[in-house]
Amino acid sequence: MTTHASFLIAATLVALAAPAAAQTLSPAPEPGLWETQSKLTVNGQDLAAAMQAAMAAALKEMPPDQRAMAEQMMKAQAAAFGGTRQECLTAAEAARRIDARTILADLQEDSPQCRYEPVKVSGGTVAFKGRCTDPDGFTGDVTGEMNMTSAKAWTGRWSGTGRMAGDMGSMPGLKIGADGRVQMAWAGSGRWVAASCGNVRPQ
Repeated sequence: MTTHASFLIAATLVALAAPAAAQTLSPAPEPGLWETQSKLTVNGQDLAAAMQAAMAAALKEMPPDQRAMAEQMMKAQAAAFGGTRQECLTAAEAARRIDARTILADLQEDSPQCRYEPVKVSGGTVAFKGRCTDPDGFTGDVTGEMNMTSAKAWTGRWSGTGRMAGDMGSMPGLKIGADGRVQMAWAGSGRWVAASCGNVRPQ
């Protein structure tokens, strides 16, 4: 799951848990440059690091003329599973993200293999549960918590037990049992950096 999708989970769940007359996020994220950090682990192993190791092994087997393009693609895939990145949030996008229906639509587009629902809301914190069904990745139940600490910061975590299939289940370096059963865990955070995005372009 990408960091962008994880932030949308937080926004979606807080908004959906609000009364029907107030289907908006509070507080709304501050427009500007954001820095997010995340880490996804499988049975305690850093998934991004495992992907990088698999990438290095695969690149050794490729002809030089194919290696550069493959390396760029693989780095982009590995970045989706953790690390630090920056995002430029425009005022229009910040306003858009306070609407529950819009946020939910974006969340479903970013992570169509998972479905989430709020369990309990208290202040800026929401506990949630969900189910992921991915024939090429993780299938299982997850629970977690997202905390919108302010308009300039958020934290989150989730964990779940299930099975890993497809290429993910056979990735070199990942210790997964023969039945593919795994314990997944994600932790992330985001912080507002500046009003100006500088060279970082909006998505």
